[in-house]
Amino acid sequence: MYRAAQTRLGIVSTYLPRRCGLATYTADLREALKGDLDPVVVAIDRDGLSYPDEVVAVIDQDRIASYVTAADDIAAAGVDAVLIQHEYGIFGGPNGSYVLHLARALTRQGIPYLVTLHTQLANPTAGQSATLSALCAGAARVTVFTETARQLAIRAGIATGQQLTVVPHGAPEILRAVPPREDLREHVTQVLNRLGDDPVLTTFGLVSAGKGLEDAIGALARVVERHPTTRYVIAGATHPEIVRHEGESYRQGLHRLARDLGLTDNVHFIDSFLTPAELSALLRRTTIFVTPYLSPEQICSGALTFAVAAGCPVVSTDYRYASDLLADGAGVLVPCRDVPALAAGITGLLDSPPALAATRGAADSRGSRLTWPAVGLQAAQLIRDVVSEARSRGAGRLSVPPVPVPRLRLHHLGRLTDEFGIVEFSRGADPDLDYGYNVDDVSRLAIVSAGLLALAPPAAPQVLTLARRWAGMSVRFLTAAVRDGRMHNRMSYGGSWTDDPHPGDHVGRSVWALGVLAAGTGVPPETRREARVLLARLAPDTPALAGSGLRSVAYALLGCSAAGTGPIASLVARLDAALTATADADWYWFEPELTYDNARLPHALLAGAEALGDAGAAAHALTALDWYADHAGLTAGTLRNVGNRWHRRDAPDGWADDGDEQPIDAASAVEAMVAAWRHTGDARYGSLAGVAYDWFHGRNRRGVPLYDARTGACHDGLTPDGVNANQGAESTLAHLQAELALLTAGLAALPDRVPVEPSADARAAGVKPERKSTFLANDRAKSKPGRRAGTRSTWKGQHDAR
Repeated sequence: MYRAAQTRLGIVSTYLPRRCGLATYTADLREALKGDLDPVVVAIDRDGLSYPDEVVAVIDQDRIASYVTAADDIAAAGVDAVLIQHEYGIFGGPNGSYVLHLARALTRQGIPYLVTLHTQLANPTAGQSATLSALCAGAARVTVFTETARQLAIRAGIATGQQLTVVPHGAPEILRAVPPREDLREHVTQVLNRLGDDPVLTTFGLVSAGKGLEDAIGALARVVERHPTTRYVIAGATHPEIVRHEGESYRQGLHRLARDLGLTDNVHFIDSFLTPAELSALLRRTTIFVTPYLSPEQICSGALTFAVAAGCPVVSTDYRYASDLLADGAGVLVPCRDVPALAAGITGLLDSPPALAATRGAADSRGSRLTWPAVGLQAAQLIRDVVSEARSRGAGRLSVPPVPVPRLRLHHLGRLTDEFGIVEFSRGADPDLDYGYNVDDVSRLAIVSAGLLALAPPAAPQVLTLARRWAGMSVRFLTAAVRDGRMHNRMSYGGSWTDDPHPGDHVGRSVWALGVLAAGTGVPPETRREARVLLARLAPDTPALAGSGLRSVAYALLGCSAAGTGPIASLVARLDAALTATADADWYWFEPELTYDNARLPHALLAGAEALGDAGAAAHALTALDWYADHAGLTAGTLRNVGNRWHRRDAPDGWADDGDEQPIDAASAVEAMVAAWRHTGDARYGSLAGVAYDWFHGRNRRGVPLYDARTGACHDGLTPDGVNANQGAESTLAHLQAELALLTAGLAALPDRVPVEPSADARAAGVKPERKSTFLANDRAKSKPGRRAGTRSTWKGQHDAR
């Protein structure tokens, strides 16, 4: 096998001689990386083009098999890492999904890959979102061009903050120099000669309707009223895919528009793909560079990067990339699709030579930092880091075999849930209304609802309807529970609170649920808004929850980290201090005993550390999680949860008679391992998540399943003799949280659909009305002295009054 002396990088992209901006970008990037790395190219092709020697493999864009065999070619070429340039439309299959075959094949070969995002859609289809999320889930790093793009990717759930890195778009150094005249083709020289000394506006790049060139021509008609000699150069060939499907109709329409507006002598077209030298010559002759793009969501523009690198003043519509790149005064921003504003921006600079000079100076200063040599150094270091990490781990993310999961069944959950809350207990499979509701389980329901709404591809419509209903109901219930910064926890089925407001785990779980809803993809806007309002009330007081125990702190930290707000630093400090004060080589844990929901402690510390970028706290969290995985049998292949008889540090045999094992412990182990896998990319954590999840399905010390695949119910515990016959809210929601964690992380195969049994829709609103009225009467009869008796309508009125 061939092996280069340097780190060898394979770049997967379109490539010259294919004519597109991405091909040019890849050629420039490869040139910038030479010297630091040994870069080669894997070209995406659909026209049977002939490629230069640096291309080690060619992928037929529309053939699945070609993506798989390309991985063999990449391995045979001695490639150490692969950089996939992701752009919508360059990969074959529905939603460009064929690229996933390449990603999986690379992982099987043990070759790590990175992904560069060239476009981030504001409203991707479900299929586009699923494909991109799956691609990024297996990536060692995901690079974007600006910090705005990074934050968008995090909020959209495309990748984790740990994966995402900003590497700016580069530009050729020749753009900052005078090119030799002999490097220019004759037709380009002719256009430049015709411009004379007149003011020149320029737009270049592949011509397509989304560029808004008709708006720029319309704006020029207004500009020439004050500056009649102004010229506008539109340089670039029509996009090949546009030509393939529509011919040159768009370009011909631009010619007609210029003629109809009387601008034939003012508008000049260069109908060709310009070389870097020709672009340099054109941009040096440019008075103002114009990008009239139509979409405010556009996250990158190579043309704008080149213009700023050349020191051109800019007038641009206010799309995301322009907003970032021009923030320090290198240009003027105007609203998209606003022709008068575009004209006013251009005229304003032409009217004021001092303003034009200041804008040019700012562009020149910013442009000096965008040349490819500077960007190449940053990219090369990132790639070397990825190769080093992969060699130390010996495995990639997608080497984790998919965890088999059943289709999601919501029948039992629907029986437990009504318009007010979720009934806490069951007698067997039947809701036990004597015990009513509690904040803890409503919070769990909120987290599950957010998980259902975040599934990609999305759940069936009836599931989404239920999830939205449950999310909204949960926020209303939690809001009604708040009294002067404290919270009730328990409510009777009749609607009266049966405890006094107090701090505790239920407050922390509420903050967790509210944070997840506030940041949740797919959560209705009104529910998100209500969640943010209540989170803002509760979050500031969460450090005081330490008096209620570390789990209260951990739950609150998970919510604050999810929402990116609140006292994250103080909560991290509290958990980290508890760990470092108690831990030693034999007992690396937060407390002198293992109690309940144990893995939630390192899970929360890791989430908070990641939110803060605190590598030390993250390392502590992972070490504690590793210790727990060994202690609880996960690394040996079978999870044994600490039962309801807790395991003390100094016990001679903590496992001798531990009592019933609880589903919440299995769920927390799954979610903690998923979080560790997301953070580190270590395949071991992904595998351990699957082992922990299998506890629900019979991979436990009794060899019996707790999950009922017919109804979606989960038994309340694993007993010395088998399972607890009851199927309450906490246990059923624990299984759902674990399954959704695997699905949303891409560690489990997505089900074809997420069904609700046809008969379940009628039951999904809760128990039957006649039973509700019977138990409501019983509840009123059983109200204890000193407790506030009330009806459901009374409670609803209290909530609405707030």
